[in-house]
Amino acid sequence: MTYLVPHSPSKKIVLNNSGLLNGLKFLVKDMCDIKGFKTSCGNPDFFNNCNPANDYAPFLKNILNEGASLNGITVCDEFFYSLIGENKYYGTPVNLNAHGCVPGGSSSGSAAALTTDLYDFSIGSDTGGSVRIPASFCGLIGMRPTHNRINTKGVYPMAPSFDTVGWFANNEEIFQKVGDVLLDKMNKSDVTFKQFVIAEDLLELCDGEVQDNFNSYIKNNLPSIDKNRLSKISKDIIADNFRILQGNEVKTNIIPWIEKNKPKISPEIKSRIDMASKITNIEVNKALAFRENLIDEIKNSLPEGTIAVFPTAPFSALKSGQDDESLGSFRKRLMELTSIAGMTSRPQISIPKLKDKTGPVGISLLGWQYSDEILLNKLVEI
Repeated sequence: MTYLVPHSPSKKIVLNNSGLLNGLKFLVKDMCDIKGFKTSCGNPDFFNNCNPANDYAPFLKNILNEGASLNGITVCDEFFYSLIGENKYYGTPVNLNAHGCVPGGSSSGSAAALTTDLYDFSIGSDTGGSVRIPASFCGLIGMRPTHNRINTKGVYPMAPSFDTVGWFANNEEIFQKVGDVLLDKMNKSDVTFKQFVIAEDLLELCDGEVQDNFNSYIKNNLPSIDKNRLSKISKDIIADNFRILQGNEVKTNIIPWIEKNKPKISPEIKSRIDMASKITNIEVNKALAFRENLIDEIKNSLPEGTIAVFPTAPFSALKSGQDDESLGSFRKRLMELTSIAGMTSRPQISIPKLKDKTGPVGISLLGWQYSDEILLNKLVEI
């Protein structure tokens, strides 16, 4: 099965036979500590050079203690450094909801597996869009929570200032139950929901057909919704500043291991690693200041109590097998839509509501910090 890695457990793992998730089957991305097992972070040489985990990642133990059974480890993009979902070594997980197309990455296998009817939910991670884009391409519910709402201990770091654990499901009730288990209870927002608004500047980044489908859907389901513009800043500038900050943390968390162990790396991922290695402190300091100004701007344009609504991706899933140069412009456009949530540490949920040329496109809800539970409750209203 192309969505599972070769080192996936041959038998399901069960720690408890009762709890909120009792009887549910799930999968986990190939970057998390599973007691007695090794991880590859999408790269076979990493797998060959690491040791089995001594325990389960805390978030994973919480899920297992609530009665769910772990049924496998899923393929991800190499070192999580892509939004496309193709892995040179482990293959491209098959997206049954968009035939001949990529599943999106880097949580590719976790998303593609749920286009079958074999599992109830799956775990991914989201740094720059790695849950939201696969959710959109595969027609799933997927969430990037508020940064630090879920414990990431035992999850291999990419860019800790942006890294989050996220999850997928097809069923709204199951999705909400998983959220209830995963989200810490200490940092829950007590602000009351006031209104939805269309993020008009993000909608304008989408293909014409996606815009038309979105507008038609909103007209039929939220006819009185207001429009808003989240930022006066060009979204490619926001995405570029995100790229600098993310790359600088890759420089700290991934590149030292690569320099020490000299693994084989696919050319497209190596080009991103090389880019990250050349980021300067001057660039980083400018990007950090930019991020603080952006956070303040979004606080004003999207205050607490208001949820922005917009397409998760500017287009549906891309055809498989394209070269990296051809995909460059598509990745850039994806990041223009996904980078705001990461830069502002806000939760975002993607809900499968639209169709485009090749398959599904999600509608996203972007809330305020710690409004995760409100987004979970509101997904049934969209």
